[in-house]
Amino acid sequence: MYNNKPKTNITIEPATAARLAEIPNIVGVKDSTGDFTNLLEYIRLTKDNPDFHVLVGRDTLIYAGLCCGAVGSIASCANVAPRLVADIYDKYMAGDREGALEAQFKLNPLRLATSMGTFPEVIKEGLMQMGFPVGRCLAPIKELNADQKVKLHQVLAQLGLVAD
Repeated sequence: MYNNKPKTNITIEPATAARLAEIPNIVGVKDSTGDFTNLLEYIRLTKDNPDFHVLVGRDTLIYAGLCCGAVGSIASCANVAPRLVADIYDKYMAGDREGALEAQFKLNPLRLATSMGTFPEVIKEGLMQMGFPVGRCLAPIKELNADQKVKLHQVLAQLGLVAD
């Protein structure tokens, strides 16, 4: 299941997800709301079902979600910085909580930069700045303006993903 009302026009309440989790072929939920309380409720209400998994869909909450019982993340920023996103998970699973939190803090400016434009334009612009010819989004999604492109470039440079 995918809980992201702006993209799906539907909200899957945690209590509803818990009931649906009892159906054998429903194995998890990705929560992209960015509402940590909501994420915690998914985890709390389904924690006793070993066949159901909660995935974090907001990149800034990966570490916190793992600490509370989420099994992983499907992160938009992994398209631009896959190693950094994987580092959060890998370090956490290896018991390096400090390293995982450091990786989370390093990722956050990139995720916050995605609010400069409409998804997936910021991701595509980042990939293009990194040398990947992924092309532009189709209308009605607008291209980032020059100032936004510069700000994104600065974030990518801080992560070592583009030359300064």
